[in-house]
Amino acid sequence: MDAAARWDGFTRVLHWGLTLCVTFQLFSGLWISTPGTLLYFHWHEYMGLAAAAVILMHWIWSFSHRDLGLLFPWHAAGLARVGGEMAGMLRGRLPAAGPQIGLSSFVHGLGLLAMTGMAATGVLLFMLIPARLGGLADGPHPAAITSLSLIHRYLAYLAWTYWCGHVGFAVLHQLRGARVFGGIYLGRAERP
Repeated sequence: MDAAARWDGFTRVLHWGLTLCVTFQLFSGLWISTPGTLLYFHWHEYMGLAAAAVILMHWIWSFSHRDLGLLFPWHAAGLARVGGEMAGMLRGRLPAAGPQIGLSSFVHGLGLLAMTGMAATGVLLFMLIPARLGGLADGPHPAAITSLSLIHRYLAYLAWTYWCGHVGFAVLHQLRGARVFGGIYLGRAERP
């Protein structure tokens, strides 16, 4: 990756925020299903609000910098590149990493959609569930709470799938010589 294609500073800050918040949210979501974990539930709620704020900032940043074509390359040339990179994966070639149109940025866009859905349902749950109940489907809107909780859970499965794939491919890129961790977290060039 050349210097012109490096990740910009604010995108790196957003990635740090998403990494910390989403990772915490996914793992803390495993802890809150056990009875007697009210403290974890409150941590999950408040970190969820932080994650929602970072996700909202990501959308604003993407809109303001016209990066949506990078995340959602739903035009002929973008889809052709995504298809070509998928075919290359069947032949053992990793798709290119970094801020460019292709399979990796397309999957980032799908991940952002999954995280946005989780954040939106989480914020709605935060507004509907009285804090004293600690996640119980009680209070004035039990049916809405139950429905939103199920949607939130199903989106969590998508988020886990994305998270595992994202981390896995980042590690593969790193092992094959692309310095993706230094590129996204520290602003270094991704290739030696």
